[in-house]
Amino acid sequence: MMKQINFRTRQSQTSPILQATLRNVAFIVSFCLFCSLLNSEIREIKQDGTGDFTTIQAGIDASADTDTVLVYPGIYYENLDFNGKNIMLASLELTTGNASYIASTIIDGQREESCIRVHNGETDAHVRGFTVQNGYGTHFWSEDGGGFLVHDYSTVYITNCIIKDNVATLGAGIYARHGYLHLSGLRIIHNSAGYGGAIYVADDSTIDFDADNRCNIYNNNAGKGADLRIKNTGQVDVVVDTFSIYNPSRYFAEFDEDSSYTFDIQHNWMELVPHDLYVHPSGDDENSGLTPNEPLKNISWAVRKIEADSLDPRTIHVAAGVYSHEINEQIFPIGCKEYVSIIGEDIDNTILINDYSPGSIRGYYLNGNIEISNFTLQHSPERFTSSVMLFYEIELLRLSNINIKDNSYISGILKNGYSFIEYDTIIISDNIVDGLNSGLFFSKVAGYVKNCNITNNQNIESDPNSIEGALQLLAYDDIVLENCIFSGNHSTSSDGRIIRTTNHNGTGPPTTPTITFKNCLISDNSIGSRYVFQSLNHDGLTEFNNCTFVNNTASSNFYPSTIYSKSDINMTNTIMHNNTDYEIFMADDTQYGYVYELNVNHCNIKNGEAGIYNMNNVNTINWLDGNIDEDPLFLQSGNHPYQLTEFSACIDAGTPDTTGLYLPPWDLLYHHRVWDGDDNGVATIDMGCYEFGADSVGIHNEVIPIKNAYLTNFPNPFNPITTIQFSTNNEQGKQVELAIYNVKGQKVKTLINSYMTINSGEIIW
Repeated sequence: MMKQINFRTRQSQTSPILQATLRNVAFIVSFCLFCSLLNSEIREIKQDGTGDFTTIQAGIDASADTDTVLVYPGIYYENLDFNGKNIMLASLELTTGNASYIASTIIDGQREESCIRVHNGETDAHVRGFTVQNGYGTHFWSEDGGGFLVHDYSTVYITNCIIKDNVATLGAGIYARHGYLHLSGLRIIHNSAGYGGAIYVADDSTIDFDADNRCNIYNNNAGKGADLRIKNTGQVDVVVDTFSIYNPSRYFAEFDEDSSYTFDIQHNWMELVPHDLYVHPSGDDENSGLTPNEPLKNISWAVRKIEADSLDPRTIHVAAGVYSHEINEQIFPIGCKEYVSIIGEDIDNTILINDYSPGSIRGYYLNGNIEISNFTLQHSPERFTSSVMLFYEIELLRLSNINIKDNSYISGILKNGYSFIEYDTIIISDNIVDGLNSGLFFSKVAGYVKNCNITNNQNIESDPNSIEGALQLLAYDDIVLENCIFSGNHSTSSDGRIIRTTNHNGTGPPTTPTITFKNCLISDNSIGSRYVFQSLNHDGLTEFNNCTFVNNTASSNFYPSTIYSKSDINMTNTIMHNNTDYEIFMADDTQYGYVYELNVNHCNIKNGEAGIYNMNNVNTINWLDGNIDEDPLFLQSGNHPYQLTEFSACIDAGTPDTTGLYLPPWDLLYHHRVWDGDDNGVATIDMGCYEFGADSVGIHNEVIPIKNAYLTNFPNPFNPITTIQFSTNNEQGKQVELAIYNVKGQKVKTLINSYMTINSGEIIW
């Protein structure tokens, strides 16, 4: 259990008259309860065989409305279902008033499904006096309600219970949808969910907190709503003795869609810490976490503990090592907070193994910049069928140096909601998925995706729905994918595709983004449908600059195609070779008012213009200068088999003017992209994503610091040129090097490397 930090108390005063009144009420309740027991059957559950039954479920099944199933102490490894019975399920705490029976009478869900389900229209179900633990959640919408699942307009009164150590996607402690909850005297702690760690209430459900026998809700974990989450409920009045903090943010108490809270909280369980925090695999959650020498152990606890805002963003520094529940009691998912970044030490050695919950990292409805970097993520149990990383409506999300590999029945990174993204060096490889998108899923995003490899993933779709094997992208504004590899991905889906791009999802006004693929390799993918790449960017533009499509296959007898387009397309310096029957299929959307335009410029397309199918000849096809239909003469060996060889017709066959293409300075092998020239000094470029014969830009592990110099540049940001001004206090005649590095520490270009006879100057890059 986590440390109780700076626990503050605030005593409530009760008048003598009120105390006497409460005693009278208690007597009346006890008397009514006694009368109720006299008029109903009591089914005694004893594990030693001396009662009516040895299992609780047997007692429930044998009971009728108004009966009491009375459970004697013990650990009952069961997943219970009320099956429509309006009964009292209770421990001996009911009949004795002895609270010790709560801890000694345990319903353990064995991490199989919900501990207790009330979901068949029950109108007067009661649960009293138990510890309810180790539920996993029943597959309803997802894995929902680890401790309790309440549904179908059922009503349950839960009294004097401890609900702890449950896991679910929605509502680890309690999940209610179309349900009515009456909560009294509960302690809901140490549960973990994707949404609503303690309680998730949704869709016309109501929740009533007892103001006299108050509940305690604290120390729970979730991707959003660590303690509470409500949706479509109207106002919920939270009346508790102890809550995690006094003034809950949306991190602790999430709400949306016509929902709101009021809070009556008597005590807080923890205080937030306005500092960067440090985490180490062998740390201790009772440490301060303020320095590397006093690290915390649990990443989720660091997120819960940290305090940040727009004026003081914070970082959680995660040391190299393995983080899992089995090894060092990690709790997943790791939630995200506004203005908090989570940075690992390095991608190869900072490893998250989720052996606990349906997801590893979750972030929802966050303002500011959120950065997550330098992690390898793995899931161990096959049943956790969810995205490894899931984000929704984050103002600016930066992901870099993320490796998701060797997982079963798990998808990669899902990003929903209007936001700007900056992804760099994302590797999603060798994963097996059933019915989920296996790679990157973007919905309503803009920004850039660079240096990402989505390779060798398999989708063994058991139900042939529309599933993307590597990438699904829904853009609301311009987005660039640069130096990315989509290779060796396979899907059996008969109605899917490896890559799908679109400009809107049909639920709002259409947008007109430009979706640009630059220097990307799409190779050796296979799909059980009729196209590999589907472009549905109806009102926008899709561009392919210096891309290579090779050896992709689609299984269909109806015009199998590499690119199926309902979009305007500009294709420049691109190779399409040895793929499907048609490299490009331009669809007929005239019934919806669309006539699309395809511009092909300096490309190598198999079968030339005949490799393009213009459905009903309704679209405009512009076959421009420099196009060829030749064998690219690929290398066909090594880790980069689609490099060009010496006699390839694609060498120096690209457009002479790369203005407006904004190509990266290097190809997929970090060789100079535009590097040589003809006799007149005009630079030339090859077709495809590799540049033949070019020098390496150099790979460095660290950025070289600026020493004894002052630099500035304008304009900044810039495209395509900037002027760099410099000054140095080096003695005249000393060697000066001015080099450009990218954010990965890789040298892009050396601008100056010579002996200088001046101490200042400027250079245009």
